[in-house]
Amino acid sequence: MSKRSDARVRELLASMASIAGDLSVTAITHRVLDEAMKIFGASSGVLELTNASHQQGHLSKGKDAASLLEAAGKDEAKRLRLDLKTRQQHFARLTLGPKHGKDRYSRADRELGEALAGSAGVALENAQLYQDAADRARWLAASARIGTLLGGESRHHTQGLNDVAELARRESRSKYALLLTPITGEEPENTGYRIAGISEYVHPHLAGRVLLQVGVRHKLVLRNSPPLLLEAPDAIVPLGELADGEGTLVTELLARGIHYGLLVMVREHGAQGFRPVEAQMAGIFSANIAQGLGLVQMHHLREDVLLYLERERIARDLHDIVIQRIFAAGLGISALRKQLPTPAARERATGLAGELDTTIAELRATIYSLRADAGETETPSSRILRAIRLASEPLEITPALRLGDELDALADETTLAHLLAVITEALSNVVRHARASSVELTVERTDGTLALTLRDDGAGFIPGGPESGLANMRQRAGELGGTLDIDSTPGQGTVLHWVVPMPAED
Repeated sequence: MSKRSDARVRELLASMASIAGDLSVTAITHRVLDEAMKIFGASSGVLELTNASHQQGHLSKGKDAASLLEAAGKDEAKRLRLDLKTRQQHFARLTLGPKHGKDRYSRADRELGEALAGSAGVALENAQLYQDAADRARWLAASARIGTLLGGESRHHTQGLNDVAELARRESRSKYALLLTPITGEEPENTGYRIAGISEYVHPHLAGRVLLQVGVRHKLVLRNSPPLLLEAPDAIVPLGELADGEGTLVTELLARGIHYGLLVMVREHGAQGFRPVEAQMAGIFSANIAQGLGLVQMHHLREDVLLYLERERIARDLHDIVIQRIFAAGLGISALRKQLPTPAARERATGLAGELDTTIAELRATIYSLRADAGETETPSSRILRAIRLASEPLEITPALRLGDELDALADETTLAHLLAVITEALSNVVRHARASSVELTVERTDGTLALTLRDDGAGFIPGGPESGLANMRQRAGELGGTLDIDSTPGQGTVLHWVVPMPAED
């Protein structure tokens, strides 16, 4: 072996050692191109990356490097093309341009190049395995935090879901992440979801928005489905709010065969697409979210059972002990009344017996109330959704709906009944008079008030004229100590704002 060849072999070995010593896919691809151009004295070089390399596009260096992507024709001998691969995967193709001072690549050059490419392929495979292992460890560590984030989740508050969405956004290296939960009280085949959790950078007004017919137009299978990779988020969130998003990963929140919703992760324009290992680990992460939500629901169910048992015990004690003792005391007073010496005393005894009878009647009503409240009832949000669905059926459009947090904590039946009636009346007015092309409703609890806001872009009117349905809504607000405000302009639509104070909690 000549000194020149010996020097080139040593240089090749040093390059191979340098490349193999790095575990970053990006660093290895840059180093391979640099080392190859240095060893062979190439004036330019291009490294075309495949999906297996965890990168996209190509790297290029040197003058006229872009021309190396085109067919060489008769100048093919002046180029050196090498495939960076292993037996399992093909990672990249390296193309070197003409050498400084020489026109052609020799057979020895090609043999050295193949050795370098083989070493680079192994290094890229090792870096890929390392990166995949690191990603799996990172996702598993994130999954372990889900229980902590959802551990303080109350029945009616979703801050924990926002935290989980933010955790998913960071771990998936996305710009946005949203948690969608099925609309309660709906049939299993229904495709309606509520945006129950949002990450950072998602506009707060999207929280609580109801999305109907999710994925139907694009014929997406969202239940009992593996992770879905989409080109854009509008197939899931068709609101135009995430217009700067591009690659979208959708995973199902599924545990024990129960569908708890969807996790949607959206990367910004130009960002690298989701890799298979990311989709796989996001699916595991979503399963852990579903497990956490299931545990939260079981915890609240246990609380309901304990509350039911306690109410049943109190009702039983009131009936079997307290009422019987009061009844016995009433009988004793009635017997004693006959022995009293004066009419005034007998009249007083009769009054006491009557008060005891009234007390017994009130206790019986309390017992009935305890046992009635312990039964399962439809949640306020479900009743609101049902009222909106029924009232808007004549419309040719689907109203945009946002339900705020804490609505299911509304326990006052009178306030809820007034709210449902106002929703029905307001939508009825839109159906009959507005001729609107868009309708938006918001129902939320804020600062001790319950507020309904309805906006439409319909015909509008001049406030102050004869009122019928509006008078009923105004009267209902007045009975609860609230107000009704109307802002309407002919040809520009109407905004209705109905606000009442929340009743004091017992």
